[in-house]
Amino acid sequence: MANRYRLEEELGRGGMGVVWRAVDLELGRQVTLKRSLGEDAGQIRREARIGAGLLHSNVVTVFDTVVDGDAQWLVTEYLAARSLEELVDDGGPLPEDRVRRIGAQLAAALADMHARGIVHRDVKPGNVLVTADDVAKLTDLGIARWTEVTRTGGAQLTGTLGYVSPEVADGAEAGPASDVFSLGATLYAAIEGRSPWGTGEDGPFAQMRRAAAGRPEPAVRAGPFAPVLAALMARHPADRPGAAEAVTLLTADAPAPRRSRRRLRRRLLAGAALAAVAALVAGFVVGRPLWTTTDGAPGGANTLGADPAGTDPCAAISINSLTSFGEPFVDPEVLNFGSCVVTTTLADDKGQVQTRLDLTGPLRYPPRPPVPGKMGEIEYPEVHDGVCERAISLADANRVVITSHRLEDAQDAPLCTFSEAVLSGVLAMLANGPLPRRAPLPEWSLAHVDACALLDDAATSGALGRPKEPDRGFGRWDCTWEADPRTIDVQFTREWPIEADPDVPGERIRIGTRTAVVAPVPGGHPECAVKVVHRSYTPALPVLNGTPSNRDEVAVVSVEDTEAAGGAALCATARSLAEVLVRRLP
Repeated sequence: MANRYRLEEELGRGGMGVVWRAVDLELGRQVTLKRSLGEDAGQIRREARIGAGLLHSNVVTVFDTVVDGDAQWLVTEYLAARSLEELVDDGGPLPEDRVRRIGAQLAAALADMHARGIVHRDVKPGNVLVTADDVAKLTDLGIARWTEVTRTGGAQLTGTLGYVSPEVADGAEAGPASDVFSLGATLYAAIEGRSPWGTGEDGPFAQMRRAAAGRPEPAVRAGPFAPVLAALMARHPADRPGAAEAVTLLTADAPAPRRSRRRLRRRLLAGAALAAVAALVAGFVVGRPLWTTTDGAPGGANTLGADPAGTDPCAAISINSLTSFGEPFVDPEVLNFGSCVVTTTLADDKGQVQTRLDLTGPLRYPPRPPVPGKMGEIEYPEVHDGVCERAISLADANRVVITSHRLEDAQDAPLCTFSEAVLSGVLAMLANGPLPRRAPLPEWSLAHVDACALLDDAATSGALGRPKEPDRGFGRWDCTWEADPRTIDVQFTREWPIEADPDVPGERIRIGTRTAVVAPVPGGHPECAVKVVHRSYTPALPVLNGTPSNRDEVAVVSVEDTEAAGGAALCATARSLAEVLVRRLP
């Protein structure tokens, strides 16, 4: 073929192409040749272009494309291996340690692809080659896409139904988080011996309905590996780890990370809801290195100082960085005490853009090991769910995260320009020392309260079934207790007055002397939350025009249980915990 390759053995044939083992007569080596069936030479060219940009040890290497008559062939490395699908079909489900080894290699390959802006879109056991010594390689980039193409193209169902993510099955475009889900589904099949969406015996539409609903069949063989599968196959993309984080998850004997769960709605503008922010771990593009060395001292440049919780997030925002877009307004009286929101009314009244700055603690599973005393690099995730996010890890490992999203009619607003403008101002301040400190908050404020101290061991152990140490969030304003399948969370927030607000659904109750609202939390796993008003107050500074003049400081206690029948079934437990919390509020 093409006066260079001798076809030796047909390795496989499917609806999209035929694959041969061949010998490269010029270089004297075995290769794999793939030809698309039909007239779709474009698929071969596409796979070649994408594969040429990948030189990862866990991705099959693309060598060349050649034309022979009317046929175009893709030339790749030959691997003496079997597909993961064949291994399971012939030998049955694999043991956990082997699944972890294979999974970690695949996650590393996906992390490299995502960092280059490539989405595989068809991760499945049939596209994983495994050698006798368990070297795993991803193959078949025929429907992979550069993310720039993915964003401009229309959504379409891509991938294989048995391993497709819920959002793709529901009509959304595939992204890095979809690849992570398919990785989890592939590992599920390796350890369970079947797809999470069923065998397909009842037809593809039944599988697609299950996938779109996000209800995988329960794992029965996974045992202690089940939490890892649950994290990778979380129903919502924002709740999944990134591919780089998945490497840590699969190589370490560690619990599945608790992703940022869907929180109760934060109302920042009349008639407009704050868009859900995608988890910042996967799919980022790194650039503009900021390896500014510090002595690591808490009060040094590029840190939040000796008291990170005392940082004023609003003072970190340079209003001048946004005035070229329109008229910005800073509202410090929303969300928790480490957050600040700026609403910019665009010039010529072309809508509004909200930009949010969050101060957070270190990532639990960082995609790259932090370098003590040095800042990380600016992280550039793709625009996701209408949110543009930029972030950076500081020299003290704390983080600054900036997100922007459109409100009303601001469809043409350059979201990422807003986020980058604010982050640039923050970096300029950090170069001269820690960010500014906030003025002291009133003694009654929840800012001075440790959220973990509001529930005692007896209450959390009773709800979880066993004692668990809490995980404190930044500033001690968020606290989490986890014991699979249940999670308890306490967090503080500032909101519009909730008692008479129709936008806050739920039953109005009294707990002690406090007003509270109890309701199941929509979306995600079954969950119920009780919002307890700690204190109503009048802000010292003006509030955003069109919003109430008063605010509530609110303590929220929630219970999530992945095995519960529904959120309403958890409300009695959440209310019982709220009664303990109220007794301990100052």
